[in-house]
Amino acid sequence: MSPIATQADTQAAAQSAAQSATQSVIYHELFVPSPKDPQCLLQNLLDFGLFSSYMLYQGDRETRIAGNTLGSISVSTEAVTCTYMGQTQSEPITDPLKQVESALASLPIENWTAYGYVSFDMARFYSPYTKAIQQPLLNFFIPETELHITDRGIRIRSVKPITKILEALSIDAPLRSYKATPPVVDFADREYYQTQVSKLIQAIREGHLHKAILSRSVKVKGEMDLLGTYCLGSQSNNSVRSYCFQMDNVSAVGFSPEILMTVDRDRFVITNPLAGTRPRSEDLEQDQQLNRELFTDAKEVKEHALSIWLAQDEIGEFCIPETVKVFDFMQVKQYRCVQHLSSRVGGELKPEKTLWDALKVLFPGITVSGIDKQNALAWIDRLEAEPRGLYAGGIGWVDSHGTADLAIAIRSAYQYDESICFNAGAGIVAESIPESEYVESVNKMNTMLTNLVLK
Repeated sequence: MSPIATQADTQAAAQSAAQSATQSVIYHELFVPSPKDPQCLLQNLLDFGLFSSYMLYQGDRETRIAGNTLGSISVSTEAVTCTYMGQTQSEPITDPLKQVESALASLPIENWTAYGYVSFDMARFYSPYTKAIQQPLLNFFIPETELHITDRGIRIRSVKPITKILEALSIDAPLRSYKATPPVVDFADREYYQTQVSKLIQAIREGHLHKAILSRSVKVKGEMDLLGTYCLGSQSNNSVRSYCFQMDNVSAVGFSPEILMTVDRDRFVITNPLAGTRPRSEDLEQDQQLNRELFTDAKEVKEHALSIWLAQDEIGEFCIPETVKVFDFMQVKQYRCVQHLSSRVGGELKPEKTLWDALKVLFPGITVSGIDKQNALAWIDRLEAEPRGLYAGGIGWVDSHGTADLAIAIRSAYQYDESICFNAGAGIVAESIPESEYVESVNKMNTMLTNLVLK
C-alpha cells in the first residue's frame, strides 16, 4: 500500500470517527416480563464476559445493572475529561460539578443515564479540604446497556444487539456460594484516633465549630471478589441503597443506610441525614434499651437536631422556600451492626436550578462532614492522615431528565489498584467521649470487614 493510500485511509477513518461522534445515539428498549434475581443475572453477565465495566445499584423499587462504557466523564485534580467514541477532550478545572453537567449535556446521546461516583475528595474544589486520591475524584460512565429489574420483569436498554443479553437472562444457574475472608485488624490506631478526637472536642468547646465527623481507615493488600462480597454482604446487611461496581482501577461494594440526594421528575429534592448512633444487640431487651437511649442521650439528640437544622438551610439555598419540609423526623433506622436517628428534608428546585446546583450545596453530606461544613472540612483535613477517596462521597446515577439517586458511600469496601480500603467515622460534638467514638467506628467498619471475599 502506498503512503498516499495509507494517509487517505487514516483521514477517512478520522472523518468517520468524527461523524460517528456527532451522530445522535438512541437506545433500543425491550421489556422481558420475567423477573430475575439481580445477583444471579449479574453473575451470568460476568460469566458470559459481556461486561468489562459495570455497576449494580439497588434502589427503592428496582435494581439497575449498567454495563460497558459508551461515554464517560472524569475529574482529576487538574482537569475535567470527557471520552466518547474514541475521542477525548479535557479542560482545566474551574467549577468541576457544573463542568461535568455541561459535558454530559453535550454528548449526542438521547435519554442517557450516567452511573458512577463523586469521591469525598471533590470537596477540595469547594472547601478548605486539600487531600486527594491518585485515581479519578469523580467518574461517571454512560453505559452501552442497562437492565432495570423490578418485580414485574426486566427492561433492557441498549445501543448494541441484545442477543447475548437475552441468552444470559435465559440461564437459570444458581448463585455461587461464598465464604468470607476477613482481614486481621489489630486496632493499633486506637490511641492515635482517640487523640485526634480529643483535639477535635477541644476545638468544638473553644467555639471553632459545632460538630465534625472524624474517620479512620484500614488498608489491606489483595483483590476483592466484588460479586462474592456483595452477595455475602447482602445476606446480613439491610440498607436503603446497595451497590457493586467496577470502573477502570476503582471498584467498590457497599450497603449504604443513607441517601445523599434524590431528585424526581417533579424536581423535588430529598436528602436523608442519619445522625445519632447506637450499636445493635442480639439480646432483644438490650437492643430495645439501646434504641431508647437514642432519644434520651443528649449527645445523640443534639447531633441529630444540628444536622437537620443545617440540612434545612442547605435545601433552602436551591429550593423554593415554601416547599422546604422535614419528613419522618427522628425515626430510628436499624441496621445489622448499628441503629441511627433518621430524618428526611426536601424541597422543590427553583426554576433556574438543576440537580448539579443541589449537589454543590449538599456535598459532602452533613453527616459525613460536620457543622458548620466549611470549618468541619478544614478540621477533617487537619486531623485525618489519609485522603478519604470514595468514602463519604456519593455513589449512584444521574440522568438527562434531571433526576438523580445518590447514596452516601459508607458501610463499603473500596478497591484502589492493589489495595482494599475500609473506612468508618463518628460524629464528634462537645459531649463526645473518645473511647466511645472509637468503638462506634469499629461497629460501623465491621459491616464490611466481616463480609470481605477475596479472589
